Amino acid sequence: MDNHTDKGVSIIVPAFREEANIEAAVDNAMAAAAASTQDFEIIVIDDGSPDKTAEFARLKAESHPQVRVVSNATNQGFGYSFARGVKMATKEYVTVFPGDNDMAALSLKELIASRGSADVIITYMRKTTKRSLLRRALSRLFVVAMNLIFVLRLKYYNGAFICRRELLQSIPIKSTGLAALAECIIRMLKAGHSYKAIYFEHSGRKHEQSKALTLKSVRAVVHTVVVLAKDIYWPDKS
Repeated sequence: MDNHTDKGVSIIVPAFREEANIEAAVDNAMAAAAASTQDFEIIVIDDGSPDKTAEFARLKAESHPQVRVVSNATNQGFGYSFARGVKMATKEYVTVFPGDNDMAALSLKELIASRGSADVIITYMRKTTKRSLLRRALSRLFVVAMNLIFVLRLKYYNGAFICRRELLQSIPIKSTGLAALAECIIRMLKAGHSYKAIYFEHSGRKHEQSKALTLKSVRAVVHTVVVLAKDIYWPDKS
């Protein structure tokens, strides 16, 4: 733990087919960061979007030097994009903000302000009524399963977190899907790093539908859990 005054922050914004949301997401991320530090960068990772996601993000970058935009040649998945952003990050702390603008800017502001109060600051939702009943049920099932498998007592696994860049860059990120954040949290906690959980507000998507319940996404989550369990309980010692 440390005094976080003036500690810079890299905010990674993975985005796929978010032309209707990306500009608002970047604006909210910038406002939240500027409230806590003048030393920040926004790294937008366009995941090979076939629409104008990258174009609109680059328009923001043209007028805001804190914004950087890169595009994957093809659609690789949330986890791949997040991991790419982690490698690109240059500031002392790293966090994430959804390209669909599905997190309240105030919650990101509070997350950034809490940096340094533990090794990893994680977030959880109290109000989930803006999501479908099926989505809420599956999310709850995921939390229960992960707590049982990895002997933890977390309230939520797929929310934004913040930690030192060097800590995040020291762990492997093998998930290419939406479970990448859960993977990072579990790897850091199982390695013995301290954590604190704070509440965040799920603001709900303003445009388009969530991509979390596609068959591809579900398969990626299952694969991540299997690989993570193997790494933690039966690590390759060769």
